[in-house]
Amino acid sequence: MDGSAPYNPRTVEEVYLDFKGRRAGIVKALTTDVEEFYQQCDPEKENLCLYGFPNEHWEVNLPAEEVPAELPEPALGINFARDGMQEKDWISLVAVHSDAWLLAVAFYFGARFGFDKNDRVRRVGGGVGSRMQEVGRPKIATADTTDAVGHRRNL
Repeated sequence: MDGSAPYNPRTVEEVYLDFKGRRAGIVKALTTDVEEFYQQCDPEKENLCLYGFPNEHWEVNLPAEEVPAELPEPALGINFARDGMQEKDWISLVAVHSDAWLLAVAFYFGARFGFDKNDRVRRVGGGVGSRMQEVGRPKIATADTTDAVGHRRNL
């Protein structure tokens, strides 16, 4: 892709810096470099993706060839809808998919070193657990529940 060396953030701060750099690259593609970005997303080409890199650069390219990919993949085929929508709406759609990809990459890196064990990550994430945490742990009942009739009871 960009020729950048593989990057493996190992702390919460490094994951945040990775996220911040990738986000800056995508913001640049969708704002400052929007004309260049638009031209690169030719609907006649194959399935294209928008990649943001930790060094604040961006690239439109084909998805990674290795299966499974080293990182979560961004939205595939961003170029196909380009001519079927107004430019502003298409850019907004790419932006929404890019936000989801940025979060997926951050959670991927975080899960590898134990996201759930770091208080700073919980504060940044608002205390919301990941699907990996929920699948890997037995469900714990809350202290208060409501029965079928609507009566509260303590466990």
